[in-house]
Amino acid sequence: MDFFSKLGKKASKTYQVTKEKAANLSEELKLRGKINDLKDKVEEIYNDIGKIVYNEIKDGKEVSKEEVSVRCEQISKFKDEIEKIQTDILALKKVRKCSNCGEELALEDSFCCKCGTKQPEIEKVEVKENISTEMKDAEIVEVTNVNPDKVSNENAEVENVSDNENVEIENSSNENCEDNNDKENNNEENNDEENNDEENNN
Repeated sequence: MDFFSKLGKKASKTYQVTKEKAANLSEELKLRGKINDLKDKVEEIYNDIGKIVYNEIKDGKEVSKEEVSVRCEQISKFKDEIEKIQTDILALKKVRKCSNCGEELALEDSFCCKCGTKQPEIEKVEVKENISTEMKDAEIVEVTNVNPDKVSNENAEVENVSDNENVEIENSSNENCEDNNDKENNNEENNDEENNDEENNN
């Protein structure tokens, strides 16, 4: 049983790892597809700029800086998007690039395996502290949102109920005492009558 249990756990773990790798690979392919689309757009804008410059020079005119500037801004925007997606891919693969040559390195590598450049240390962010702080804030909000008038009214109602219950208990105990006294008096009277009857008979 232990053998099959260990085998099942190992197979389940292997399946989870394979599933995660397949999902990461699929996501990486999607991101690389977006990068290719953006690069194609950048190339189209380059071609537009070249055509504008060529036509202006061909006609003996000055190159329009406005048209070229607008297209240059578009190129800068697309390149920023490409850089962001490349950063997302590195995070997905759990690697980073060398600060000098751009070689892909493991996150824990201190030096580049290609050029030998020392890599900057990665700052670790503790997420648990932020979560606990948010939970504390939520607890404080819950406490401060309590209506003190409502709480005092509820406490007063509870005290009234307890007082009424105590009065009822005292009344019932008094009634029981009175019943017992009546029974004792009746028993004494009956005994006296029986004694008198016996004396008369004698």
